[in-house]
Amino acid sequence: MGSIDRYGYVAARVMLAAIFLLTGYDKLVDVEDAAGDIAEVGLPLPALLAVTAGLVELACGAFLTLGRRTEWAAAGLLLFLVPVTVLIENPLRADADFGTVIDFLKNLAIMAGLLLVVLRERDAGR
Repeated sequence: MGSIDRYGYVAARVMLAAIFLLTGYDKLVDVEDAAGDIAEVGLPLPALLAVTAGLVELACGAFLTLGRRTEWAAAGLLLFLVPVTVLIENPLRADADFGTVIDFLKNLAIMAGLLLVVLRERDAGR
């Protein structure tokens, strides 16, 4: 792989990680707000889920940034985003508005990026 490919990949990986570092931090700083979003969809123990989500996002985001265990970090975030997208950013919910549709599509794009990281890391390990 050429240096442009390598640096481009690192830059893309860090950009993806930045999303989760910021949102994970936000969940831990404002647990009540994150828990409120979780409670709106009827999940139990919203505060615990908010803190857990924040920690997962921070840890996996850090691993992606540092280039350590990137396949596992990306896979973990991908698996984390599936239920978040279906339950919270679901455009088919009765109370969904156009912003929810946009958030849903953004999550799909982020999941595509995470999937590319997983596949690239898997191929690099061969």
